[in-house]
Order: sequence, then structure tokens, then C-alpha cells
Amino acid sequence: MKRIRMLVDKKGSPDGIEVQLYKAGQVYFLPERLADIFLTAGWAEEDKTLDGIIETKDAAVEEPAVKAEPKIKTRKK
Repeated sequence: MKRIRMLVDKKGSPDGIEVQLYKAGQVYFLPERLADIFLTAGWAEEDKTLDGIIETKDAAVEEPAVKAEPKIKTRKK
């Protein structure tokens, strides 16, 4: 699979059966063969916008909170 960005609207078949419309400006993951056709014809370019990005922790996932031990009150003598 290759990630490409379409430069023009074109129809293509990723599986040799179903035909789909690929729209200009959109990014698609396509089988190598179809991607190579679009790239060779100049209808698309390889999309490398995510290359080199380091995976980080998901901000939506919170670490479990650590509860502080309750303070014990003592009487002064």
C-alpha cells in the first residue's frame, strides 16, 4: 500500500472490480499497482506528511490518579 495525494480527479479500481472516484487534494492508501499508475501519469504525488513524526502518548488517555495517604491527626501533649 502507498499513501498518495491526488492532484486531479480520476477514477480507478483498487481491486480490478469496483471503480471509485479519487478526488484532487485527498489522501488515499492505495495498492501499489494503482498508486504507481496515478504517480507515473502525474495525477498524484506520494504523500509523506506523516513521515518522521514520532508517536506520542494519546492526550485523551489519562494516567490513573495516585491518591495521597490521608493525614492522621495527633493530639499535642
